[in-house]
Amino acid sequence: MEKIARTLVWIDDMALKITLAICGGLLTVMVVVAALGVFFRFVLHSSLSWSEELDAYLFVWLTCLGAAAGVKMRAHPEVRAIVDRLPSFTQKWLADFTDGIVLALGLIFLIFGGEMVSLMGTETAASLPISMVYPYLSIPVGGALLIWHSAVRILVSNLAPGVRQDSVAAAHAIPEHI
Repeated sequence: MEKIARTLVWIDDMALKITLAICGGLLTVMVVVAALGVFFRFVLHSSLSWSEELDAYLFVWLTCLGAAAGVKMRAHPEVRAIVDRLPSFTQKWLADFTDGIVLALGLIFLIFGGEMVSLMGTETAASLPISMVYPYLSIPVGGALLIWHSAVRILVSNLAPGVRQDSVAAAHAIPEHI
């Protein structure tokens, strides 16, 4: 079981690294598009009709992917004042329960986000010649990543408790408690 757990953790870490690289690219494109919008509007006095809409769609993608990455890295705020005083078995149970809640939230995003994607298949963006499927696709993709990261954490903590799951977070010096 430990070998399977280590493989799952390695795949989970790779998924996180890819997600973070995509988030970095999205943020870079957002900054460039916003800067172009400001330059065209205030320097050239000829606004770009599409810059704000594209930035909004990129921001939605960044939010959905970033939320999933935050779950993996345990970077979301948590209050541990009571939990840290409980017995270790209860702490483990609460951690699994919390991950189960996040998994359920990801399932909701996946199901209802998938429905939104199918409903928006024929719609196009207001100022961009793209289908609205692309912005709405961020919801089920983010949900699938939430499900994946939570499921791996639950499985590994129960199948092979000795396997570390925070290798990427430790490498990036992300604190466990914010």
